[in-house]
Amino acid sequence: MTNRMSANKVKYVTLGLLCLTWLINYFDKVAINVAIIPLSKQFGLSTAHAGLILSSFFLSYAIMQPIGGYLSDKLGSRKVILFSAVLWSLFTLLTGFAWSFASLIAIRFLFGIGEGSYPSASSVAVAESFPQKQRARAKSILTSSTTLGAMIGSLVAATLTSWFGWKYMFVALGAVGFAVCFVLFFFLKPGGQTDPKPAGEAKAKMPLKQLVSMPFVWQLTLIYFGASIVTWGMQSWMPSYLVKVHHLDLVSMGALSSIPSLVGFISVLITGWLLDKKFALGREKYFVIVGSVVTAICIYLMFQAPSVGMVVFYQCLSSLGGVLIVTTVLTMPLKYLDQQVIGSASGFVYLGGQVAGIIAPSLMGFMIQSFNGSYQAAFWVMIAAMVFPFFAALTLRRGFEARIFERTNTHTGEEPA
Repeated sequence: MTNRMSANKVKYVTLGLLCLTWLINYFDKVAINVAIIPLSKQFGLSTAHAGLILSSFFLSYAIMQPIGGYLSDKLGSRKVILFSAVLWSLFTLLTGFAWSFASLIAIRFLFGIGEGSYPSASSVAVAESFPQKQRARAKSILTSSTTLGAMIGSLVAATLTSWFGWKYMFVALGAVGFAVCFVLFFFLKPGGQTDPKPAGEAKAKMPLKQLVSMPFVWQLTLIYFGASIVTWGMQSWMPSYLVKVHHLDLVSMGALSSIPSLVGFISVLITGWLLDKKFALGREKYFVIVGSVVTAICIYLMFQAPSVGMVVFYQCLSSLGGVLIVTTVLTMPLKYLDQQVIGSASGFVYLGGQVAGIIAPSLMGFMIQSFNGSYQAAFWVMIAAMVFPFFAALTLRRGFEARIFERTNTHTGEEPA
């Protein structure tokens, strides 16, 4: 009984620390979306140049997704998480010392290298700490911290920028990141061990070649790609849209931007609970299909809305649709794949999202500039992106995911939960 209580304490402490780290991760990540407004004025940047700055982060971030996942499978999540957090905190701080367009591109690229390993490593930490039947809920709680980070992060970044300027805002966030690294070093122990992957257990039970050849992995990657076009498109350009089109000040924009994130936060927790229930087994694709339709319709209604209030209302509904897609696709590797390849599989799925992150900000910036400052064409990019998750989900046959899980358990000698 004592051992069980101790194990429960360790896994919930681990989950709490992972959520805290995701929260700071998102503070640092979304800060540039607010800062790009005064940055563009100071350095005389065009909309297309601003889009390139936003996209440069995602190039390195995408490259590191599969690498970080593979290293997490081999070395354990703790080492990768610590390395990632230290690196991104350093480059968040250094963003405050940027002096030109070129320096911003370089720093954002290096910042992406730092952050790129964390998503997959955090998924591995969940798998190391929680049994299969609890992983969807644990992952949804972890994912909810990203929506909370986006919600609070925009408001914090806008407030700090208004009070102290964008340079000091990045320095402050970097300092907070280093404080979190200190806490992680002493208290983060996924699975109850300092080094959860002893050398004798480092090899993955399923060959990487077999994993990459599975249609299931590529279907999830394509789904996440489409959903992430909307995620990063919204995060990159909604602040500018609210300021330039609806004439809000920075603080008001930050406050209104937090409302859809709050809706997303609650929706993630509910979706994760549903995904852990027996009736969801093999039916996850319907979450994705419904989410795709809702998101596309609400984005269209959003840019047709006559008032700021209606814009935020439809953005909340599109956030709800996006949560159905993202929460589902990120929990499926944890539910249906061998624990020893969860990091690698999650890395490939996250890679699809970060490729979208490379494309969405710069493409939308180009569309806005090409249409003389109109955001409508940029919003159509996000609507069109919903084609990817909708049709990829249709190709997931009912029960196919369950067969993957049964085959994996046979391979590992475990009993299905």
